[in-house]
Amino acid sequence: MIWHFKKVMFVTDSTSKYKFTFGQQVHHKLFDYYGVIVAVDPCYKGDDQWYEIVARSRPPKAKPWYHVKKTDGMETYVAERNLESNPATNN
Repeated sequence: MIWHFKKVMFVTDSTSKYKFTFGQQVHHKLFDYYGVIVAVDPCYKGDDQWYEIVARSRPPKAKPWYHVKKTDGMETYVAERNLESNPATNN
């Protein structure tokens, strides 16, 4: 699988509180899709209505949330606890 994305500046360091980084390939544990991290929020930045309707597993708002571009081109917003490194890429 080949991933094509614009080059964007993303700064992290070894003391980062984020489990995943920009450009990392990930797998959604609940919905079984793959994608790439395109942005990260230190905590939930969506509105309460979206959270109540869509985030049924009630992931913590105070933990990191990621903008993930799926392989079908759609972008999703995912809590860190619902993601894992893509086992196919071992990253």
